[in-house]
Amino acid sequence: MGGGGVPLRGRAIAVLSVVAMTVALLSANEGLPAARARSSDRPNIVLVLTDDQRFDSLKVMPEVQQLAQQGMTLRRAIVSDPLCCPSRSTILTGRYAHTTGVYSNSGVNGGWPSFQAWESSTIAVALDDVGYRTALIGKYLNLYVGDDLYVPPGWDRWSAFDEPDGAYFDYRMFDDAAGVVDYGSRPRDYSTDVIRRLSANFVNTTPSDTPLFLLAATFAPHGPSVAAPRHAGTFASTPVSLGPAVNESNMTDKPSYLSKRPQVDPKLIRARTRRQWEALLAVDQLVGRLVDVLTDAQRIDDTIFIFTSDNGFLNQEHRWRGKDVPYEESIRVPMVIAYPREIPPASVTNALASNVDLAPTIADFAGVAFPADGVSLRPLLSDRASSARDAIVLEHAVRTAPAYCGVRTPGFMFARYATGEEELYDLAADPHQIDNVAASRPNKTMELRSLTKTLCAPVPPGFSWEPVRPGAA
Repeated sequence: MGGGGVPLRGRAIAVLSVVAMTVALLSANEGLPAARARSSDRPNIVLVLTDDQRFDSLKVMPEVQQLAQQGMTLRRAIVSDPLCCPSRSTILTGRYAHTTGVYSNSGVNGGWPSFQAWESSTIAVALDDVGYRTALIGKYLNLYVGDDLYVPPGWDRWSAFDEPDGAYFDYRMFDDAAGVVDYGSRPRDYSTDVIRRLSANFVNTTPSDTPLFLLAATFAPHGPSVAAPRHAGTFASTPVSLGPAVNESNMTDKPSYLSKRPQVDPKLIRARTRRQWEALLAVDQLVGRLVDVLTDAQRIDDTIFIFTSDNGFLNQEHRWRGKDVPYEESIRVPMVIAYPREIPPASVTNALASNVDLAPTIADFAGVAFPADGVSLRPLLSDRASSARDAIVLEHAVRTAPAYCGVRTPGFMFARYATGEEELYDLAADPHQIDNVAASRPNKTMELRSLTKTLCAPVPPGFSWEPVRPGAA
């Protein structure tokens, strides 16, 4: 089972006929009667992965909220390296960026080319080897694009963005069955909806006695956020409250890359937030559709359903727009995991969890061996343990912010930058990370610096623990 990593095509494909065939196939197959209950003892696994979604945005997603009522909400889900390609590499392998060497979306340490050496070691390969039917639908990795694309090992069904990043309209996908498929600007070409239809078809066409693994990865709500036409303007008049870290007034205790950044008109911040929310509505419908087809197939009770994002996003908190940085809005992601056979319904935990833990958790439930840097969250999810880990390493190579190493514990965030500057936040007393107490709490700073040196090894490109020369910062 699964692709073998062999190039499947050049660009000389009759794209128009492929599009017509694919649209007809989707229209015909999405409504097929679902397969009946399977006989395998291994659970189905569905992972819906969004792009740049804030942890506080689930309030606009009623289907995901309903999923949370059937499982557990992990309120302290942290990504180790808050950037698309490093995070997705970690999700697929259960390995930190300092293990995979994927630290960026492009360049010598980034993008799909940097991940190819790991493609035979993903959770998809492990599951495929024990009889799962596997599928990736949507966004794979940045720079998965070109004339020599192939289906990576371990995947039986494949339809991935053939784009440097992803898109909402006017994009192409590389499909294992149809080759290159071009999508345009019609409402039905909206990428989240295409991913929804292809994903539903995968569930409906998987034999009843075969466990399935589906990774449905949307481009939404990545900016500039674009809503499905039917959702545009939904939140135009919805109030958007801005927290105390937005346009932070006193930046004197922040590192130099932030301290002189300008404030931004709150109207622009609120408008961006509304567009992000509107882009999530089609994602929410994707989740609802998958729950429906799994229910119709009598698979829902045997399915581990995971909803999360690759990283968060700051909307001008600490005067920063984007990700990359070690603040909560960047490193924290939404995470909901449901499995009726083992996870108590409507449960909530504040225990630390990480994207590096997803692959080993999936492997644990599936009963497959899978070496990883992360740990299985199964004891936490099944209410047999109150925690799964005491700390999560934070690591990031220089990009839009300086390279840094850090650590997130249940109560603190510590980060040291390549400039030698340090930040420490007491999250119980200061959840919005307004007051940097690195200088005023030297003992805690020393403790977490020492822990960081243990966890963040090797260090990211561009980072060093060596003292900064005077004037270098």
